[in-house]
Amino acid sequence: MAEILVVEDEKGIREGLAELLECEGYEVRQAADGVEAIESYRRKRPDLMLLDIVMPKKNGLAVCSEIRACDKEMPILFLTARASEADIVGGFARGADDYMAKTIPSSEKLARIAAVLRRSMWTPSDGEDSFVFCGCRVNCMTLELEKPSGGRERLTLREVEMLRCFHSHRREVLSRDYLITRFWGLTFDGNEKTLSVAISRLRDKLGPAGASIRTVVGAGYSFDDRAQ
Repeated sequence: MAEILVVEDEKGIREGLAELLECEGYEVRQAADGVEAIESYRRKRPDLMLLDIVMPKKNGLAVCSEIRACDKEMPILFLTARASEADIVGGFARGADDYMAKTIPSSEKLARIAAVLRRSMWTPSDGEDSFVFCGCRVNCMTLELEKPSGGRERLTLREVEMLRCFHSHRREVLSRDYLITRFWGLTFDGNEKTLSVAISRLRDKLGPAGASIRTVVGAGYSFDDRAQ
């Protein structure tokens, strides 16, 4: 079973999460602040990190940035009491794979954690290790977007899956509900703002090719490679 590092400064919340995860069969380590989290990560890399944002000594955003500088693949899931657009953008900008509110039911916490772990173990189907999206090569093995100019952008597993989905449904309108359910699951506790932020981040990484992911007002999004 996967090993999870729970990073949370409030002892009651941290120990409650650890107990919940251990009852589910996960191996769990705990850290009470950002500095302790980095030290624990360096001693042994976990399979997933549950990371609080507001903590003493070093906050979760700084911890995420430091880990992403040397480890682009380990799943990092922010655990937060806040879910504003600024928090979502800040977390994704530093390389988080997902976030969830502390207040959601335990069953939903477990479902979200399991979903992130499944994505982290995803492997390309049918031997596919890359595909081309509007002139950009999506490397499924290294999780990188290789641009025609030679530049590279790191992608999350969800971003690779989203690009593959748009690529497979070229010029089809994909509803917001469909995309949220497909990429965040039926137990998603957030709102459409999360999807909007994720699409915006994906467009930024694509650069000029980002214009090919069109917003269809009142309907959803569509990939149109004629839109550039």
